[in-house]
Amino acid sequence: MKLLTVLFLSLTISFSVYSQPKIYVDVNQKGVRISPTHYGIFFEDINHAADGGLYAELIRNRSFEDAQTPECWSLITTQKTSAEMSIETKGLLNTSQAKCLKLQINKNTPDQEAGVSNTGYWGINVVKGRKYKLSFFAKSLNFNGAVFASLRSKGGKVYAKAKINSIDTNWKKYTCTFIANANDSAACFAITTPSTGTLWLDVVSLFPPTFNNRENGLRPELAQLLSDMNPTFMRFPGGCFVEGDTLKNRFEWKKTIGKIEERPGHKNLWGYRTTDGMGYHEFLQLCEDLHAEPLYVVNVGIAHKDHNDYTNNNDYLTDALDALEYANGDIKTKYGALRAANGHPKPFNIKYLEIGNENFKGDNYAQRYEQFYKEIKKRYPEMICIANVVAWGSDNPVWPHSAQADLLDEHYYRSPQWFINQYQKYDTYDRNGMKIYVGEYAVTKNCGLGNLDAAIGEAVYMQGMEKNSDIVRMNSYAPIFVNVHDRKWSPDLINFNASKVYCTPSYYVQKLFANNLGTVNVSVKDTSCTKTNILNGAIGIGTNLATAEFSDFSITGKNGKSLLIDTLHNNNAWFAKVGDWHTINGVCSQSTLGKNCLSTISMITDSVYAYRLKVRKTSGKDGVQIIFGYKDNRNYYRWNIGPNGNTIDRYYNGLKSTLILTSNKNDINKWCDIRIDVNTNQILFYMDNQLTHTLDISTPLLYTSATLDEKTNQLYIKVVNPTDNDISTDFCLKNYNMKGAKVSAQLTTLCSDKLTDENSLQTPQKVSPTITIIPNIDKEFSCKMKRNSVNVFKIAASSVK
Repeated sequence: MKLLTVLFLSLTISFSVYSQPKIYVDVNQKGVRISPTHYGIFFEDINHAADGGLYAELIRNRSFEDAQTPECWSLITTQKTSAEMSIETKGLLNTSQAKCLKLQINKNTPDQEAGVSNTGYWGINVVKGRKYKLSFFAKSLNFNGAVFASLRSKGGKVYAKAKINSIDTNWKKYTCTFIANANDSAACFAITTPSTGTLWLDVVSLFPPTFNNRENGLRPELAQLLSDMNPTFMRFPGGCFVEGDTLKNRFEWKKTIGKIEERPGHKNLWGYRTTDGMGYHEFLQLCEDLHAEPLYVVNVGIAHKDHNDYTNNNDYLTDALDALEYANGDIKTKYGALRAANGHPKPFNIKYLEIGNENFKGDNYAQRYEQFYKEIKKRYPEMICIANVVAWGSDNPVWPHSAQADLLDEHYYRSPQWFINQYQKYDTYDRNGMKIYVGEYAVTKNCGLGNLDAAIGEAVYMQGMEKNSDIVRMNSYAPIFVNVHDRKWSPDLINFNASKVYCTPSYYVQKLFANNLGTVNVSVKDTSCTKTNILNGAIGIGTNLATAEFSDFSITGKNGKSLLIDTLHNNNAWFAKVGDWHTINGVCSQSTLGKNCLSTISMITDSVYAYRLKVRKTSGKDGVQIIFGYKDNRNYYRWNIGPNGNTIDRYYNGLKSTLILTSNKNDINKWCDIRIDVNTNQILFYMDNQLTHTLDISTPLLYTSATLDEKTNQLYIKVVNPTDNDISTDFCLKNYNMKGAKVSAQLTTLCSDKLTDENSLQTPQKVSPTITIIPNIDKEFSCKMKRNSVNVFKIAASSVK
């Protein structure tokens, strides 16, 4: 087939003429109840989220395990001093530590000092008046004198200093505190001495004040941002972090508890070594501090690059059961007693356990899951077990196994428009089927480092989950943290360096939704709140792993007028994209068994038209595709008909959304009449003159949801305006008894000048919520919904009829 270069017009969207929208909220018409674990958080040590982030430790490579050289440590000498440092692997502190630092001071003077310094995680934040706690292990040889610990500038100016009078010849722990006398966000830590001899150092640890004053605790401002989100649960410790790149580098909880000098740490598959200072106990403790349910993710013997034999998986199962005993067991049990010895006699009471992470297609995952499920339920029958159903390529994941699952974990990383398109995703889920945990979701396409467009897309999707809380019982955005000096993944909710923090617009949406949520959904109906999608573009035909023939094409507009410029039977009129296409005697055929073979013809500019043709599959294991609204090979609609299913799909910037999915299977091995009627609001699909699908293509101008707190009678209304126009909106509160008095409403709005606007360390509040008090509202009131905005109304109810 002759290939031609064609300029395709863009698929356009235009507003139809509409009256001022009116939103009716009826508090008497109650819908599904809000799950008590609806909005949670998910923590994974990616982007230095723990070490160098939430975990407050200021010394990097504190145990000298990160490399064969003293990484992040520097030698301090002067013209009058001479010293050298090296990594030692003998005479160590304990069996958990594989290395230590040897400092040999060969020449020194009483008025000058030699030693080592550490720059921390891209600088140590020194704050005037702040107290710092230092601990380290040391031993000496031929050393007689004092050691000084200090916080200082890179140029050597000292902000705080403490003296340790002597160092023993055997390993011993030393502690001290000091208070800084100045501010420096890029300071360093130093251990120096005016004496000569040999010192060995290990587990050098420096902490500022921590969240809730916990020992071995967390950076307060970062932990507070988590608390402000009001999470109902926390999933931890990952993510891929649980699996490891190999099983050797997986998260092993037993190696992350107890004293920090007894934790060996391990290689993190995200490109750095983790100390495991923020370990299993600290995660459970954080859940307690946040008043959030713990959701622990266990390894089932699968890593990214290897796995164990699934028929010999007892070690991994035992490890999971032991972890539950540590969290939930009586102090008379082995691991319950260990928990008590670590300072927490009271059980942590884990109720949620995820069996594996993104292992749905891993080696015999279903068999591994079933083994874990059965044994865990024997000991903990009330434990809610979560199975992996990762939805990287599918918008409709399924659980095809016979094993029971209390919840299925879906993960979605997509574009802003994809998330908006999923507003009604869970409306059609089987109410008696599997319940869902959306364990990871975020806009990751066309979003910069986290812009307003991303937050708006996620907000619409969250409204859909909120309205379907009987299906989506839990959900958590991912990931949360990024140290801006090591951005492995983007975007992330909370961005920081050693001294500064800013949140993305998505963070504010998460916080807004979680803090403005009732106990039950109430009816929300809107009028004249739709926009019309005018589908123009090319039409086409295609196959997938099949060969087929197509004939009798016609495209007619209103009044039956033909919209074809060139005859469809003309071989040169078709524009081949993929496949081996030929047109002979009016029959167009595709003769290879390749994937997604596609050919298009004829630009359609009308908003109303009918596309007709005949189709016959001639061979192959899959089916045929009817293409319309084709802009380019990344943006089009298709009707996929075959023995494996029948779907209506939309490709938007290369990402597929399945708009209609049916169980019908149509292996068209004889000629079949196909018709697609495109209108401004609906698309109708016919096979042999029988209507098979109806697709509504009008979309809301405003996306709405409403919940009521039945204890306080507080009413929450969420309205998202993803359009480029301000929309004046009328609200009507039905069956809302104000006892004759008007009340005030609080309106929180997240918006900005441009969808691409982001926050940064320099402009942390560029896109942040603003609060407006609307006084004296009645049961009917009007308000302008700003363009590209997320809005939450909080209305103090007097009573409800």
